[in-house]
Amino acid sequence: SGINAEYGKQWYQRRVRVKLMNEQEAKNYAKLHKDIEEEITAGKERIEKYHQQLSKAKQIKSHKQQYDAIAQLIKQYPSKEETTSAISRTEKEIAELKKKKIYFEEEVQKRKRQFEVLVYSIQQLQCELETHPVQHMEVDS
Repeated sequence: SGINAEYGKQWYQRRVRVKLMNEQEAKNYAKLHKDIEEEITAGKERIEKYHQQLSKAKQIKSHKQQYDAIAQLIKQYPSKEETTSAISRTEKEIAELKKKKIYFEEEVQKRKRQFEVLVYSIQQLQCELETHPVQHMEVDS
């Protein structure tokens, strides 16, 4: 019975130690579980942060592509200085053409008056000839 008591005592101590080890393992697993949950939460936060950064980067890339497309369109047109210069040259040409137009209109009016005078003179001469016929003179050569 002494052996049984000793054996029972050892068995009991072993059970207590196993229980304590199991409790310690449970604490370790609980801490490990908590650490893993914290890492998962931190990972989700990082993923969300990276997702936002990616969205922002995509938006920036899209804006840059739009900017580049607009810049290419703008490059097809002359600069403001060139356009202003071309407008100035065109305005000068227009002014010169207006002057020429006025000159030619005046010239046409002058020629028209001269033509009217010529027609009038011809009509007067015809009238004169009809009322006073000219006699033919022979010229000796």
